[in-house]
Order: sequence, then structure tokens, then C-alpha cells
Amino acid sequence: MAWSREAEQRLENIPDFIRPMARKEVERLAKERGVSTITAQVMDEAKDKFLKFM
Repeated sequence: MAWSREAEQRLENIPDFIRPMARKEVERLAKERGVSTITAQVMDEAKDKFLKFM
């Protein structure tokens, strides 16, 4: 799945130990929504979704 430059930069801000899981979950969310490129907006949606569980 393609990632925009901004989305990749945001992913780099996630701690190393959790980054692979975060990438997988963001890609899963994008796939559910029919999105082919991960953008900052997709990252924001994923962040909002996952913060609800904390």
C-alpha cells in the first residue's frame, strides 16, 4: 500500500517497538475504507479510532 510523504513522517514519530503494528492497523483501516494511499487524513482517522480504546 502506498504512503504519502507526510504519512510516512508521522509514522516515524511512533516509537520503534509499536511502529510495525501501527503500520499494519493503519493499512487495515485504509483498506476497510477503500483507500489506496495512506495520507495524513487516514493517519488522523486511525489515531482517533485507537485513542477511543485507551
